Amino acid sequence: MPATSNSGLTLTQAKTFSKSFVLYGSVGLVVFLVFWFASGAFIRYWIATHPEPPPPPTVGFGILPAPQFPITPDESKPKQFILETPTGRLPDFSDRALVFFMPKNSPGLLDAEKSKSFALEYEFLSVPEILDSRTYRWQKTQPLFTTLEYDIQDQVFSYISDFSNRPELLLDSELPTKFDAINEVKSFIKKAVDLPSDISTASGTFAFVKSVGSDLLPAVSVTDANFVTVDLNRSPIESRYQIYTDRDGRGVIHALVGNIKNTEKILQLDYYYYPIDYSVIHSYPLRPVKQAWDLLQGGEGYISHAVSSDQATIREVTLGYYDSTTPQMYLQPIYVFSGDDGFLGFVPAIDPSFLNTTKTNLP
Repeated sequence: MPATSNSGLTLTQAKTFSKSFVLYGSVGLVVFLVFWFASGAFIRYWIATHPEPPPPPTVGFGILPAPQFPITPDESKPKQFILETPTGRLPDFSDRALVFFMPKNSPGLLDAEKSKSFALEYEFLSVPEILDSRTYRWQKTQPLFTTLEYDIQDQVFSYISDFSNRPELLLDSELPTKFDAINEVKSFIKKAVDLPSDISTASGTFAFVKSVGSDLLPAVSVTDANFVTVDLNRSPIESRYQIYTDRDGRGVIHALVGNIKNTEKILQLDYYYYPIDYSVIHSYPLRPVKQAWDLLQGGEGYISHAVSSDQATIREVTLGYYDSTTPQMYLQPIYVFSGDDGFLGFVPAIDPSFLNTTKTNLP
């Protein structure tokens, strides 16, 4: 009887197959895991190095009025600018910045009546002189001859005493410390005005000055000084962008403080604070800083503090905000060029295609 052939898998073959399966399966698993982790790492790297572009600036206010700087006299403009920043080049900035709405007070029927209460807080009892439809002036003679001018609509004011004609104020001056001087100024304002929150937290700047004839000049120390100046600006925007005015380093509030022994400690105070609605904001594209640098070199920037020579050496370029002492509709960013001898120059930072430059000396 013929032998029957066995077509099944032998034990030896099964063992060989099992070993091959385990070997190739292990290699495949390793290759799969390597590919899995490598592809995951590559995807994470790609996302990190190729982030999704942010949405475009909102530009919700439309075309903005260009910041209105005072006209810089030609003699105040350096003929040459030298860039000497720590890196030797212009810094990099974001492609956009925030713009804030500044609401305006409308005329009110009770503005004139409210102004009387305002003047009384500073002990002005006389009938005001009406300079125009919105500016009133009071005067008093004691303890110093003093003038108060008040804009009844915008609620800004100037308080000026005739301290220069009182030489006794220069004798035995006991001047306040920075802390005391700033508190004295804030307390003086709060007599008639609720101190705005973005001013109440401001640290302020402080300087010694001396009287030379009818001028006030910087003093090197307290022993050389007759008075101190205090300047208050709003707290920095986003806690990092400083505020600048058009008055050569002065704040929106500038005060001259005298002898703390005197009844009349505040000798002069200018209050040019206009409110900002920090909840109404839009983002706008910025012009390249190189373009701003070219404008400054071409004499088209605003020189807030000039230097005595024909050459200005720029040590730092930053982004700040311009807070004019005259009403403006928006708080806008500016490029700030600062350098040796206190040089300070401004150029509007908003892309010029979003600026109406009809009434400004800048393009």
